[in-house]
Amino acid sequence: MDLEMIRTRMSQIDDLEEENRKAKELIKDQLDNSEDFQEVSQKAKENLKEKRLLKDKILAESQNLVEDIRANNEEISTLKEILSAELVDYYQQKKTDEIADKSGETRKFKIVVRLIPKKLAYDKRDFEGKYTSNENV
Repeated sequence: MDLEMIRTRMSQIDDLEEENRKAKELIKDQLDNSEDFQEVSQKAKENLKEKRLLKDKILAESQNLVEDIRANNEEISTLKEILSAELVDYYQQKKTDEIADKSGETRKFKIVVRLIPKKLAYDKRDFEGKYTSNENV
């Protein structure tokens, strides 16, 4: 492991992300100044309003299903978090990225490592990089 190469790669990523931010700003300015785009965008907004009204009507009629889906998604999210922690422990103990499921089929898993973004003055993220509403973080 070459620490200098890691630092160089981190710097390269930061530079490219900044370049992308600037390019996106330029594109946004061009879109904002295009009359044709603004006209089409306005029509799309009107169609979107109509779509939302129809969707809300249908969802109101299917409220039980929507609640079931929401509850299932919360449980899935919780179970995935627990499974992730368990797989990390399993990997540390067994030194393998394969595990047999209930049916006996071997499944591979991967451990993902991400670099937490730099803390900016206006950034409201906690120590794990998650957005928070806490002003003191």
